Amino acid sequence: MSKFPVCSSVLSPEALVEQVLPGYALPESLHCRLISRSMNDVYHVAAGAETFFMRVTGHGWRSREEVAAEVALIADLHLRGLAVAPVVPRADGTIPATIAAPEGARYATLFAAAPGESVRDITSLQSRAYGRLAAALHAAADAAPTLYRRFHLDERHLLDEPLKAIRTAMLNVDSDDLIFLEIVAERVRHHLLALPRTPPGYGLCQGDLHPGNVRFDAAGQPTLFDFDCMGYGWRAYDLTVFLWNAFGERRPKRWRESRWRAFLHGYQEVRPLPDALDAMLPLFLVARQIWLMGLDAADRSGLPPQWLTGDWLRDMVRPVRTWVSEYPIVAG
Repeated sequence: MSKFPVCSSVLSPEALVEQVLPGYALPESLHCRLISRSMNDVYHVAAGAETFFMRVTGHGWRSREEVAAEVALIADLHLRGLAVAPVVPRADGTIPATIAAPEGARYATLFAAAPGESVRDITSLQSRAYGRLAAALHAAADAAPTLYRRFHLDERHLLDEPLKAIRTAMLNVDSDDLIFLEIVAERVRHHLLALPRTPPGYGLCQGDLHPGNVRFDAAGQPTLFDFDCMGYGWRAYDLTVFLWNAFGERRPKRWRESRWRAFLHGYQEVRPLPDALDAMLPLFLVARQIWLMGLDAADRSGLPPQWLTGDWLRDMVRPVRTWVSEYPIVAG
């Protein structure tokens, strides 16, 4: 009997130990366990006393060339002395490893663990240090001698493609929320099309600068990881993700604003802020929210399809309604 095709498989941790991890020069006593499923699957790898993380892309989520570009950027940043979790090379020098999963090719990349601890409640001092690291990243990317083969974080990526997925998922849902979202998205698109796409305001972005992607050591110094969303876009968008995350976590206004100010203060200590950041901020808050909704609607975030109801749509659109009420640029 032939094997039935699948859309998404879960790779056996034992098989990764037997077939993939021997390709790395790691200590003996390997142990591997799955810790996260989403657009990518992440495995915790213990090798002797050392800890690593293996990320396996979802089939079709990233091409081999895109993963290789991410690896190249991380290597460049690490060589320049930036605090990023480095990629662990394979013994034969090839990165990433290609895995023939039932659904098709998937790509595995091994990362060293970032030093320190993840923080649930980032402090203002930590936010400031994070802002300095974000600025150093942008400066280093601008000084890089080559372009990386990555996509653009533009209106197509942030608005058009997500909205297409949302429309499909909401095909049988009768809701004014989708109409509202389409109207606001068109306003945002109009403004984005008018923004300059030249350095230093436009360039390589990490793409996911929220506190969940950084660890802090005992001295309060951050190390950044997870460059899966990197691409070329507006640096104002890259910074806005930090604030958007605070809205998503429903932080109190005072907490949210104090951390945001500290983050920007740290950034300015290294590099000037993008021009007209305050004016562009609402555009990128809305764009980021629509991008996230697109991941859910396209079944990329791991959210079960049965959750994609009118209630889901209403909850996800709620912050957009708040921003429309507060910011004239997205109010029409």
